[in-house]
Amino acid sequence: MVSAPPEAFLSDRQVYRDTVNRVVKAAATRGHVVIVGRGSQVILAQRRDVLHVRIIAPFEKRVAYVMQRERLDQHAAQSRIKMKDLDRTRHLEIEYDRKPQDAQLYDIVLNISLLDLDSAVEVICSTLQQKAKLLSAKTDELGPSVGLSPYPGQPADFRPTER
Repeated sequence: MVSAPPEAFLSDRQVYRDTVNRVVKAAATRGHVVIVGRGSQVILAQRRDVLHVRIIAPFEKRVAYVMQRERLDQHAAQSRIKMKDLDRTRHLEIEYDRKPQDAQLYDIVLNISLLDLDSAVEVICSTLQQKAKLLSAKTDELGPSVGLSPYPGQPADFRPTER
């Protein structure tokens, strides 16, 4: 692949998709990598040794971040974010028939509106370490109910009043 010209796999959608899938899987197999996007949350969905993270933030915070990091004015930053969001959504929908906001694609969804970069990395690393500890456990030994006893009585449900 390294010696192949880009046109060899960029001109045909299926060849491109197959190439991306192979590269993402190869990188994950090699290990100790961070893969950003590329549909990796779908491509690697069945791998328990992968941590799928979605990072979100309010639009205004994202604009401020892009303005600072990329030295863009507000309008250019807003346009860039909207374009990239649309491109990511279209890619996942067209190639994998999935929506990026589907929380089931991720192990954690991290809202960084109140976190600095170091704190976000700390949360992700902690989650990764916890997941790594559980890799040897059987699937039915995982989940929020494992090891918990039943409630002592019947839990009450809060029901909103009807109009």
